[in-house]
Amino acid sequence: MWAQFQIRQYLDMNGLDGVVDRWGKYLDRYGWEVDHDVLGCRDCWSDHGILEYCERSIYSPSHPLHICPDYFDCSCDS
Repeated sequence: MWAQFQIRQYLDMNGLDGVVDRWGKYLDRYGWEVDHDVLGCRDCWSDHGILEYCERSIYSPSHPLHICPDYFDCSCDS
């Protein structure tokens, strides 16, 4: 939880590129991808054009660097 807070705080100050540069190895170690291939992923699926993202995708609410997609209503709390 502490690591997620630190990463989120760093994201707010330095942007996504800064997070990848500084925390990339940490994110990879825990399977949190920043450049996840949604269309090529077996765990992400589409229901009539609406994507459901797996935990490795930055668009999944359970991802520590979650960003709400612009093109549909997100189910997260933010």
